[in-house]
Amino acid sequence: MMDPEGEENPSAVAPVQATGNKNDGQNLAKVFKTDFDAKYNIVDIQTPLNAFMSGQFKRSYAYTTLQNELPVVLTKVIDSITKEKNELVTQFAPNNFVQNSREELKIIIGLISRLKYELQTDKPFQQFNGDEPDREQWNNFITHLPEDGRTFYRACWMHTQSYMYRKLHSFVENSIFLKEFDFFAKIKEHSLTRSQDAILSLSKYTRRTENNIEMFSELLKYNLWSNRNDLEDNGAHIFNMHVLEDFTTLDDYIIANNATDIWNCLCNKSNRHQVDIVLDSAGYELFNDFLLAEYIIEKGMADKVCFHVKAHPGFVSHATARDFHFTLEYLSNHADYIISLLGQKFLEFYKEGKFELAAASYFWTSPNAFHRMRSLEPELYTNLQRSKLIIFKGDLNYRKLLSDVCWESSQDIKTCLGGFIPSNLCALRIIKSEVICGLRAGVCDDLLKQEPQWMSSCSYGLIQYVDGSREYGY
Repeated sequence: MMDPEGEENPSAVAPVQATGNKNDGQNLAKVFKTDFDAKYNIVDIQTPLNAFMSGQFKRSYAYTTLQNELPVVLTKVIDSITKEKNELVTQFAPNNFVQNSREELKIIIGLISRLKYELQTDKPFQQFNGDEPDREQWNNFITHLPEDGRTFYRACWMHTQSYMYRKLHSFVENSIFLKEFDFFAKIKEHSLTRSQDAILSLSKYTRRTENNIEMFSELLKYNLWSNRNDLEDNGAHIFNMHVLEDFTTLDDYIIANNATDIWNCLCNKSNRHQVDIVLDSAGYELFNDFLLAEYIIEKGMADKVCFHVKAHPGFVSHATARDFHFTLEYLSNHADYIISLLGQKFLEFYKEGKFELAAASYFWTSPNAFHRMRSLEPELYTNLQRSKLIIFKGDLNYRKLLSDVCWESSQDIKTCLGGFIPSNLCALRIIKSEVICGLRAGVCDDLLKQEPQWMSSCSYGLIQYVDGSREYGY
């Protein structure tokens, strides 16, 4: 099978070909259930092994997201800007252009409504026609998608989500008055401010940390479970209130834990002195990323930690450069003395170059799996090759590592990476979808018996490591 960009990907198959049975067409027709399913070719099955995740499969989390989550995101965006239109006009529009900015808001609301309609009726992806810096890349990507793989439900789920959020941001990006507006800024800020109890607890607890595997493993776990915080209704806030007490009860829910391998990697005295973190969410999770980076610097495991943010807002919680700076300023100016001191320390690390904010790359917000980086963004790939360890945060980064394919859960992770091993890799991820690999044989089957929807329950996590040293030889 060919990638959307024309590159051979022998491990992944087109969704309708996934089972390999010559009677697939007849079998699929038998499981059509509703008019919607019939009209949009939705089939009432789980995602087949080795197929791309897609809304075409009704029992997948991709379908659930397209049906129940993404339309709600767009509705909430419309509601919020309608409710806050006076505030937005005051914030972004010059006094003599108030009426013009109100009209522009109406246009943007109309564009979002149309995007929601296109999503709910499985319309084809549209070309980008504005001043988007990544317009050419996106249009080229859409053009090379197969005819039956460029609509919201038929496309790979990763493509659909990336497209929706890119289109959403393009509406303000191409406006006159609202170019700097982030639809999700208040949500991300609230994620930080509502977690002050956990922030204070961790700020105190991590001031005198031991240089050993036990302490490092603890920090990895705090970082891992902070990835739950991007979900407002899953109890993450309650968990954060008692983070030091609660996290010890969750070890059984980490179904792969390579903390020792990660520790050994960082303790290795190589000629690479930089660690990279490809961020996921802003807010409380980003605070935990700073804590982990501080430990790496303070214990002499690296001279610098480089943070990679998203080039534009998306996926509600994803961290941008604005969120990075907001978090540093918020912590350093906090009313609590301990939090403020820690924030000032982080800010000093940033000024000294020990914390570095990488130049924002549109590759991180593109629909491409990471195995395409070497050919599409060779400079970014080369930069990552200089890293001692690359830490990938969150579910979407994990799915992009694995090309958003429904792998056999015990498949070797290096196979699933499709050749993407620029350096040693680490994935810290709360499991929120069926894309997974590298588990011990039988783990997935046992969990399915206990909890059929465990892969989308956000109750389980992974701390996985990939040794890339043999790839570049040191």
